[in-house]
Order: sequence, then C-alpha cells, then structure tokens
Amino acid sequence: MQRDEPALSVISARSFYPGLLTSFAFILLYFALQGVCTAVIIAATQSKSATPEPISIIWGLFVSAVIQLSLMGHYLRKDGRAAALGLHDFGKIPLHKATGLAILLVAAAMAFNFVYATYVIPGVDMQADMAKILAGIARTPLNMAAMFIAIAIAAPVVEELLFRGLLQNALTKYVPVWGAIILSSFLFALVHLQPYAIPGLMSLSIAFGYLYHRTGSLRTNIILHMANNAFALVMTQFTA
Repeated sequence: MQRDEPALSVISARSFYPGLLTSFAFILLYFALQGVCTAVIIAATQSKSATPEPISIIWGLFVSAVIQLSLMGHYLRKDGRAAALGLHDFGKIPLHKATGLAILLVAAAMAFNFVYATYVIPGVDMQADMAKILAGIARTPLNMAAMFIAIAIAAPVVEELLFRGLLQNALTKYVPVWGAIILSSFLFALVHLQPYAIPGLMSLSIAFGYLYHRTGSLRTNIILHMANNAFALVMTQFTA
C-alpha cells in the first residue's frame, strides 16, 4: 500500500500530536523501566553477594521493551495515531525507491563510521561497554535467543517509535526538519551512554531520520533498524 499524503496528515488538524512533553515522557519512561526491570531481575535471580550476570541486562531490556510497547500500543491505537506515524504502510514513495534510498543512506552512515573509527579514534572500541556485556554472556540457546529478540527486534521497534515517530515529529513543530532530525539523533546517540559512539550512532540515526522524513513510513524505518541491529549482532557475536 502506498500513499501520497505526509505521515501526519491523518490527523493533521490536531497540531498538538505528537506532543513534545509526551515524547520526552515516553523516552524517560522507557529508560526508567530498563533500570527497574533489570534491578528486579537481578534481585530475583541472584544472591546479593554475587556479581550481576550480564544476561540480566538483556532480560531487563526485553521486559522493559514489552511493557513500553504495551503502554505505547494503548496510546497509539486511539484516534488514528498509529496511522499518522506511518505504522500502517510503506509510505509516500514507491517501495523500490525507498529501498534504494535506505541502502544509500545506510552505506553513507557506514562510510562515515569507518572513517571516524579508523582516523579519528583509532584503536578505540566505540561501543566497548556493550561489547563487554555481550562478551560475558554464556552462548546457550536461551541466552542467544534473548539477545536476538531484545537487540534485533524489541529495541528497534521501541527506539523508532520514540525517536522518529514521536520525538522527531514533535520537534518539527518548533524547528526545521533538518534540525529535528539532528536533535532527535543526538538524543538517540546520547541515551546509549557510550561517548565515543555518539558520532557514529548519530550518523546512523540521521540516516534513519531522513529516510522517515522522505517516506513518512515508520514501518520502513523499523524494518531497516531491525536489519541493521540483526546484522551487527550476528557478525560480532554469533559468528565469533
């Protein structure tokens, strides 16, 4: 299904949606849920004297994503909100053009990341903290399934809803589109809490943000984000 109208035209008369405060509230809720869920899982599965198992963080991410998606699903099912964000179709440009644009944008982001990692911060692992967490997880079938579902499926859905569907759209009410893409991308990179990775994460987020602006389809963005995370996870963790 293709469409000619912009992403928010379904409820364009209601200029308050999505609201900036609502967007920030959902973002803060998500990361608060991660902390609480991880703490509860650690408390329920490990003794106080034991060092927390890295898999607890993955399960915390998964459980918090499920809760977040349940709450956001309740919010988005009202008054055509989900359709307005572009969750129901593949956007306002033909699918083959959207696919070509997605490949071009991701390739450009990857090229930037290569230059940044090779010449700006040589010898520094951009995501060392996350790599350390994943390296400490035993490669059992259950753990690997949890890693894949949490990182390659749950996280992309929540992050695209939060940073593109809500925040980027909300920011366009106050700044130009390019400003909204950059600001939402900076916050997206910042919340990952890995300083060296901020430029690299921003470049990929800007690519996602521009793709969303051009297509109006959050569904397209979610699929692309899933594919990116799945590829990175398989290449760095499952094939080691």
